[in-house]
Amino acid sequence: MTIRAADEEPGSMLLQLRVSIVGSEPAIWRFLEIDPFLTLDRVHEVLQTAVGWRDSHLHSFTDTDPYVRLRPVNGHVREPRRWVPLDLLEDNDDDLPETDWTLGQVLTPESDPLFYEYDFGDGWIHRLELTGTLPRPTNAPRARLVDGARRAPLEDSGGIYGYHDLLDALADPGHEKHTDLQAWVAWTAGPWQEFDPEQLDINAVNKELALLFTAPTAPTATEHRPGSESLTQELTNRMPPGLRREFRSYLHAAGLDGPATVEADVAAAMTVPYLWLTRRIGSEGLSLTAAGWLPPAVVREAMTELNWAKDWIGKANREDQTLPVLQLRESAQRLGLIRKVKGRLVLTSAAKQLLDDPEGLWLFLARAVAHRHRHDSERDATLLLLLEVAAGKRTSWADYLDAVSFGLGALGWRTRAGAELEPNTVQALLVDSREVLLNLGIFDDRFGLEANTLKAPGQAFARAALHA
Repeated sequence: MTIRAADEEPGSMLLQLRVSIVGSEPAIWRFLEIDPFLTLDRVHEVLQTAVGWRDSHLHSFTDTDPYVRLRPVNGHVREPRRWVPLDLLEDNDDDLPETDWTLGQVLTPESDPLFYEYDFGDGWIHRLELTGTLPRPTNAPRARLVDGARRAPLEDSGGIYGYHDLLDALADPGHEKHTDLQAWVAWTAGPWQEFDPEQLDINAVNKELALLFTAPTAPTATEHRPGSESLTQELTNRMPPGLRREFRSYLHAAGLDGPATVEADVAAAMTVPYLWLTRRIGSEGLSLTAAGWLPPAVVREAMTELNWAKDWIGKANREDQTLPVLQLRESAQRLGLIRKVKGRLVLTSAAKQLLDDPEGLWLFLARAVAHRHRHDSERDATLLLLLEVAAGKRTSWADYLDAVSFGLGALGWRTRAGAELEPNTVQALLVDSREVLLNLGIFDDRFGLEANTLKAPGQAFARAALHA
């Protein structure tokens, strides 16, 4: 068979390929239709996508079952052939570059099955068996998942036997490690897909396979502009390829293509704190005390008008000791509604235009919470929090922190020492954005001790922010 590059026009036929993880019981398998002219490095991408791995470990192909010892023929033992990525070639002079060989060259009707190993530590062995060929229909994809069963095992679960032991422990509440393993599974699987050993979404897999072979379109002059990429697309592109697939599925499930509008009365109710403060400052501005605080009368007025006094212990007349008012003022400044000039609070030009426009203020706040941050880590944390709000699946603040922590880790955020971010660090990154959500009534538990019941307007606000 003639060698052809994977980015050339596809061939006129497709291989029918059964892929199964050796030793899995019940079997984890996939049935694929795949272009024989794909080089093995592209086949690796197809297998990662079709099986559901995260492409975070080394891999290789071989034409010999790693678990079977070859027998001599006429006194000679055939040397297995092994194809590896280019960066592994230097480790063994006998290895072959996977970029130079096509699937059709190494897997033929006359050959034995091909084997694909992923993660040399856990040793996930995949048996690739050619079951037939068929003419390639017009416009057929280079690779398509036809059928299959069960999700991929969890990464780093100790190989197929370790994975089986894990499933047994999860199914037995009396197992001594049941609770610990549940927590490990929740963190390893992550917040964007629930762990279900039986789950396989063939349509979602085929959407991802199609993306593997979608040629990028030439950007227009507008698309060359910095920041022209959508916020969610920019986050997606920064994810590792394996996690990118899970993240895209979660974005779709979060309903980000849903409406991001709000009724006037709902916007007015949600923006009450910011409307009150900007109207109280007014077009003439508001003088601060000599120490730079809001006048005591204004602090008391805010606590009364915004119905915050009932939950506050103290006189509520000094801004430096009345956190809800202080945090509201600081939030309005960060969001670009007000600023301090020569001992006075004054409205920005944008705020002056929004004094009688609750819907416009609602949209302004959505855009500001997504874009106005002191550090890129705060920005990423906020966008991940907004995604969770849009999805509406979390209830406790601890759950939000766990989901955002996972996302920040996927985006590469670490401490200076290279460690994963601790919950208190993530909490600090979200202080400002969470304050906005509290002021808007999207979160109703200021102290993070009770459930936060999200309502549709809150989800719509998060969608509007992510669309901004």
